[in-house]
Amino acid sequence: MATGRTISASFLTEFDKKIIRLCETISNTIHDSIPEDQKKKEFENEYGKISYTRDAGMGRGGGKLQRDAICTRGRQGKAPYSNRNLRWHPLIVAENKPSFAKEIEKIEIEGEGESQLLIFVVKDLNKSEIRYAADKVHEMKERYVALPKHWVSHVDKLKHWNDNLWTQNSCAIPALEACNWEDSVETYAILGISLAVELYEADFNRLYNKDRINFTKSGY
Repeated sequence: MATGRTISASFLTEFDKKIIRLCETISNTIHDSIPEDQKKKEFENEYGKISYTRDAGMGRGGGKLQRDAICTRGRQGKAPYSNRNLRWHPLIVAENKPSFAKEIEKIEIEGEGESQLLIFVVKDLNKSEIRYAADKVHEMKERYVALPKHWVSHVDKLKHWNDNLWTQNSCAIPALEACNWEDSVETYAILGISLAVELYEADFNRLYNKDRINFTKSGY
């Protein structure tokens, strides 16, 4: 089964970086509202740390807020699931096509032996085919879904894939864990504020009245 990090875990689009940077700003704002230095440090280490990666970093690179709010759960198994990935990641897998994603055209497998990569083929507005290898699907411009029918022709080959092959193709997230970036950031902020107020005596009034993140002026 897939056991390593998500493929291309350290590669972020400029959009991904922008959203993670926004979460970092929220984390810093919450941190500053906590009254005692020791409590500030505990919040940062346990919840508020940020890792500029798709999977919240190795070990405890990112805090619990990043791992739970803006990343999917860690997944392993004989499937192309990412072992954590950003919840707004553009490639999802599902049993049925959801309304918020376009259906891919087909899946291909490129390479031989230990160098095999899944290729996801989509069509642009001009009906021209665009091919995204597993290590490049994060660059998709829209959200796409791969359905069971797209895998059928490859079952005989995929059932013989070993751990390494599944790990180097861990590139999609389940539809049930996907959301848009706004929902992910809102979850990050609400969880962070709630935890800081409840566990670390953060000043809620300061957060609400003085240090609110004004999304309408932040350019997002």
